Amino acid sequence: MSTETSKRKVQAYFPTKLYRQLRRYSQQHGVSMAEVIRQAVGQHIQYIEDAAPSAQDWENDPINKIVGMFKEVNVTDGSVNHDHYAYGFPLKAKFRRRRKRV
Repeated sequence: MSTETSKRKVQAYFPTKLYRQLRRYSQQHGVSMAEVIRQAVGQHIQYIEDAAPSAQDWENDPINKIVGMFKEVNVTDGSVNHDHYAYGFPLKAKFRRRRKRV
């Protein structure tokens, strides 16, 4: 059982297969489904925090290379697809310029 005294309620939806696995695991180990979820989330967050770099290297972040890049190239969707140009992510959407109504 968790040693936390103050708790917040969270509602979550699980795919049926995952829900059944969670229910089976909690029954086999004699703990509530909520406790299994709390432990799993706690371990996952700890894993993320341990794996995260201690300080972000903003100087070498690829986002810096897009500064001024659109002046020379005919790019009209930089505000929508900046992640594509900086990090190589897939294009999100084609940029459509709205016409001004007169």
